[in-house]
Amino acid sequence: MSNGAETTALPQPTFPLKAPGTAVVHAGPRQTPRIVSVPTRCAEQVLVLPGGTDVFAALEHSLTEFAVPGIMAEFLSGEFGHIDFVHPAYGPDAEHPMSFTEAFAVDVPAQLRHASATIGVRDGAPFCHIHASWTTSDNTIKGGHLLPGTLAGPKGLTIRLFALPDAQLISEVDPETGFSAFAPTPTDHEANQSKSPGLSEALETPDSVISRVRPGEILDEAVLAVCRTAGFKSAEVVASLGSTTGAVFTDGTAPWPAVEFTHLSGTVTGAKSAAPQVVLSGEVVDVAGEVHSGVIANGANPVAVTFELFVRSVS
Repeated sequence: MSNGAETTALPQPTFPLKAPGTAVVHAGPRQTPRIVSVPTRCAEQVLVLPGGTDVFAALEHSLTEFAVPGIMAEFLSGEFGHIDFVHPAYGPDAEHPMSFTEAFAVDVPAQLRHASATIGVRDGAPFCHIHASWTTSDNTIKGGHLLPGTLAGPKGLTIRLFALPDAQLISEVDPETGFSAFAPTPTDHEANQSKSPGLSEALETPDSVISRVRPGEILDEAVLAVCRTAGFKSAEVVASLGSTTGAVFTDGTAPWPAVEFTHLSGTVTGAKSAAPQVVLSGEVVDVAGEVHSGVIANGANPVAVTFELFVRSVS
């Protein structure tokens, strides 16, 4: 089994490292707008995967099963049986400081810690993006960006799906960063209402927003901006994933130039007031495959490549 623990074998940086939270300017042309948001209705579903289930295939099939063009997901409980994954790595030079490792595999059952997923389309076909962390039987904790071939373990997996009938999630190569990223686009509300009978009892007006946040945007500030634009006074952040330039928590850091969030959650109160409160917590995987978690320090965490942000109104 290889789990990325042998960090000395991982490629080391050939350029000076910066402090966690230092923004990265990518080599490609800067894109606008910096936050792309689509308001949408949302309906929750629970997906139970039996042992041996292909995780990617099951999540991608859920688009058809629930007749929606986009889904955000958070894993609630269970275990993986086999994991194929990569995690953040140092890039080739200072102009391209972030990359991914080679693929690793975990071939024994591993207990789920956290995982989040975005489910949409790439090149016209269903496509899934998953970040996860896990604990193996020897109490090793690791995490990363999952790859197709990952399977549910003997105990299965339980996943909460947020089905979004009004937002198609499309993964394309971003000219600014050179990496693939999901972005939401609006769909026809009335057409999707008729095509998604399972969502007929959902709210008739949007109660959620799915956003793509571009590099350099401060994470908590982006959350607040999304809430204000949507007119939400209070909101919750769930089932969100992406990357920042290292991580700055209220009680520690994870190293620059990139970490990937296995989940981001939190609350926004008084969004439309002069003194809003944004409280976010999350777990990240760094360039050594190590896992860190805590309360996110506000004003200190720029997005590295992209962030797939899901915000729900709270009445």
